[in-house]
Amino acid sequence: MLARPLWMQASFRLQSTKSGFTLRKPMRRKEVSAYLKHLRAFSRDARLFLTSTIFFGFSYGLYYLFFNLYILSLGYDQEFLGVLASIPSLVTALVALPVGILLSRIGCKRSLVAGTLFQMLALLGWAFLPEKTTLILASALFGLGWSFIWVSSSPFMVASSTQSARTHLFSIQFGLNTLAGVLASLIGGILPYVFTFLFDLPLESAGAYRGTLLIAGALCAVSLLPLAAIRSRSGEPRTDTPGAGMSQYHPIMRKLVFTELAISLGAGLLMPFVNVFYKLRFALPDHVLGGLFAACSLTMGLAVMLVPLWVKRIGKVKTIVLTQALSLPFLLLMGFSPTFALSAGSYLIRTALMNMSAPVLTAFAMGIVPAPLRPITSSLLVLSWNGGWAISAYVSGKLQVKIGFSPIFLITGALYLLTALLTYHFFRRTRDVDETPIAEAILVDEETKL
Repeated sequence: MLARPLWMQASFRLQSTKSGFTLRKPMRRKEVSAYLKHLRAFSRDARLFLTSTIFFGFSYGLYYLFFNLYILSLGYDQEFLGVLASIPSLVTALVALPVGILLSRIGCKRSLVAGTLFQMLALLGWAFLPEKTTLILASALFGLGWSFIWVSSSPFMVASSTQSARTHLFSIQFGLNTLAGVLASLIGGILPYVFTFLFDLPLESAGAYRGTLLIAGALCAVSLLPLAAIRSRSGEPRTDTPGAGMSQYHPIMRKLVFTELAISLGAGLLMPFVNVFYKLRFALPDHVLGGLFAACSLTMGLAVMLVPLWVKRIGKVKTIVLTQALSLPFLLLMGFSPTFALSAGSYLIRTALMNMSAPVLTAFAMGIVPAPLRPITSSLLVLSWNGGWAISAYVSGKLQVKIGFSPIFLITGALYLLTALLTYHFFRRTRDVDETPIAEAILVDEETKL
């Protein structure tokens, strides 16, 4: 008989109580079976969306690994890099609300296709047109694509799943996207060397990085195919006009926006520039940087896929708060460790813990507002996240030049701590709205039943 996984061998596990957390015996086999049952019950449209996620995640992983290095290799400085990093988020924030309104007319499928197409064109624009003006325009197009994708993804997954399977779908989507980044980092780490060898280019040159961006654009194009195959209307957002009773949810929406803004301000200061930090601090070659990002994605993806089991034990809000709080010491170790090994290990743990909260937070936000308010809630969350990210990424570019990365780690940690405290204070007693009518509508749709 095969040995049980390590996470099933622990003697005790956390359980939520009115007074906080207590220890409980480990998860039983029937709970794991129930978890797998939810995965098998995903609708056809949900599976197509997950397939697209794999290719899109690979594309984004290549972009995330090498875009900053590509810009620096073109001869631009970190301050201009900060401007480019802020533009997609700024554009996404500016158009999020109009896209949310448009979503009710064009539907989730068309929105996802349009957003992916815009991002593919942006990747090609960066690769073929490296002048300052065209780099800025391509960054704006990339942000427009993000807005269409982000605003429509959450309502699509909510409408394509039952309430009981929702956290599973959000977690698996996040996990697959992350694991695709593992392959992107592993393969991407050697792609510049391949292009250097094939086309006799200088090592770590703009030409080598340009080839990697072209591969990312091609993978983005492939991710359009599963999206085009979506045919059911179960993923379309409801177009009901919010009635008088909807006003009770406005305070909840404001709290969601405020919490999202706090975390985005912290993330935007540091997360877009992790590769630059490791290049400058430890002078890592590309293949080592790729290996680090691959290990990070693998750790994060595996951790996120176990989130539904954790949520079942301690609840969504406590899962969000606990994972965010536990990540903070590792964030500081990452930034202030004197050795690469300790910094890299802390980076892996920090990223896994912090990102475990992401799909839970999104599913929670979509679950605590009724269906007619989901597109606008999703738009507001995209606006607040990208608005905060744009501001802090722009500021980060200036801070890096003037004072370096150390103060940035401290500010990011403080904002993450604030986010965890606000989440617990705002939402510890909040519950999902009644989803029975929506769930029944999905279950009787013959195109989505398996």
